[in-house]
Amino acid sequence: MQATFVQEGRRIDYTPTGDVDAGDVVVLGALVAIATSPIEADEAGSLAIDGIFDVVQGQADFAVGEAVYWDADGDPVGGTPGTGCAIDSAAGNTFMGFALEVTTHSSETVRVALRSIEASAAETLSLDDLSDVSAHGTAGHVLVADGTDWHAIPVSGPLTLSGAGVVAVASATVAATGSSQSDAAAVAEGFTLVTAANGTKGVKLPAAAAGALCIVKNDDAANAVLKVYPDTDDAINAIAANSALSMAAKTAALFVAYDATTWYTVPLLPS
Repeated sequence: MQATFVQEGRRIDYTPTGDVDAGDVVVLGALVAIATSPIEADEAGSLAIDGIFDVVQGQADFAVGEAVYWDADGDPVGGTPGTGCAIDSAAGNTFMGFALEVTTHSSETVRVALRSIEASAAETLSLDDLSDVSAHGTAGHVLVADGTDWHAIPVSGPLTLSGAGVVAVASATVAATGSSQSDAAAVAEGFTLVTAANGTKGVKLPAAAAGALCIVKNDDAANAVLKVYPDTDDAINAIAANSALSMAAKTAALFVAYDATTWYTVPLLPS
């Protein structure tokens, strides 16, 4: 057996070094607990770490659901300065739980659901934690955490991201060129409208990588076939490596890379 059930986890055992009165708030590291009955010094007792309590507050304006922090030497409204109070600032204080009522600067208490036992990085996150992110960021970028820092990274691949958070498929127009794999016009992931096909000219897909996506539309006005080549040593459908797929005029297909060497079309085009 690796573990034995002890209790539901609403209370914890506690032996204080000094007398604790009923209603006292006790901070144990990152845990905020409340005594519901007196505990004498050096005597075993228990503290509540779950439940709903009316807690003295400092000069704060709480909204329902707002995070509440315990300031151990804060000044409670109408109480003794420096004896501790609930506050709405995380700086230098300990996460306590969430407000269950609206209060103002003149309110003496705030109703709090104790939740410090469940505190997570998301609940205790402050703006200071994002101090290395630029004030405005960059449109089309996403914030990526590497464990110690945040970085604004541009979205790459077949998708784009607008400053408004709208995700779209990258699109481009490319004119077909050449007569072989070596001189065909390169296309990128996303949607590509191809012009200038003449039965000989072509385009070349990027190097295959599992999951890569390219949508190619042959938009030639002369109803000519477009040659679509894979990258060097890659293949399309059942065609031999490095050989072109002939794409009829006005047709379009989604090219999906199955692995690092093979593309398949959807729908499956003749090959």
